[in-house]
Amino acid sequence: MTRRATIREVARLADVSLGTISNYLNDNKPIAPETRERIESAIAQLGFIPNAGVRVMRGGRSHAIAFLIPDSGNPFLAEVARGIEDVAIGAGHVVVTCNTDGDPEREEHYARALSEMRVVGAVAMAMSASETALRRLETSGAPVVILGGGSHGFGFPGIDVENTHGGYIAMRHLLSLGHRDVVFVGGPGAEPQIEDRFLGALRALDEAGVERSRLRRVNATGNTTAARREAAERIVDEIPDATAAFCANDMIALTLESVLLHRGVAVPGQFAIVGYDDIESAELAPVPLTTIRQPQYDLGRAAAELVLELASGDSAAGRTRSFEPELVVRGSTVPQL
Repeated sequence: MTRRATIREVARLADVSLGTISNYLNDNKPIAPETRERIESAIAQLGFIPNAGVRVMRGGRSHAIAFLIPDSGNPFLAEVARGIEDVAIGAGHVVVTCNTDGDPEREEHYARALSEMRVVGAVAMAMSASETALRRLETSGAPVVILGGGSHGFGFPGIDVENTHGGYIAMRHLLSLGHRDVVFVGGPGAEPQIEDRFLGALRALDEAGVERSRLRRVNATGNTTAARREAAERIVDEIPDATAAFCANDMIALTLESVLLHRGVAVPGQFAIVGYDDIESAELAPVPLTTIRQPQYDLGRAAAELVLELASGDSAAGRTRSFEPELVVRGSTVPQL
């Protein structure tokens, strides 16, 4: 195994003190350009790799930004993560992704570990961790930004999409096509962004003068394919008069479409479907999915940028930033020529 160069060897080759090397590595004090050049030349010659652990022990911060998510199997998060990573890498940082899986013990474990790592900051998807766990992380000096929490973000700075408006335009689209008996298909738990989408759908009903009771609700019991399929089967078997569904995310919508087609139900001729997110597979489905598009990559970029602004001490950084969702009409609601 190749022996790692030491900080003493770098100092000797660059003809500077250990204190000067420490200042260079931790950005503690200004360093003369010619001195900086000698240090960087020595580091390059020796292949020296700074020890992040030493930096942390000396009171500095690691170069990591944490990304806490509730479900690593959700394809929506892939583009969000790419946006976070592009900003992080551009600023010389790395991203540590933590899948809490809705488990309080894992949430607490990550909060403790990330605090000890002294991460630069954290982007947390709504429902990825409890307020207690996030406050622990914040107490360590790491700014926390909630992504998708809306008014339910525990008072942390946040990046969000206008989910109530998204639910409104989804339901308004179905109403404009003549649908009145609609099913809202949600996920497990009371995720704030999903509840906001449901409220938006109810607002569209009120505006159209349609009784709220015409909108039935079915919740998947989990985030697995089996749970989504079970919810879809219940709609077909237990709500035969429904002619359309507004699904809380595209994964649910695509599973419902698969079940309907397998049962011989024509989409959209006999049953129309609107999803939410506009993941890549929505457009590639057997019947391309009408959905509400969220700017996934832009959400990730905005969240990471806000973390870095807060970490730099920028008191002018906005507490909340919001994006507008967009209706994308495809074949699952309107027959395509």
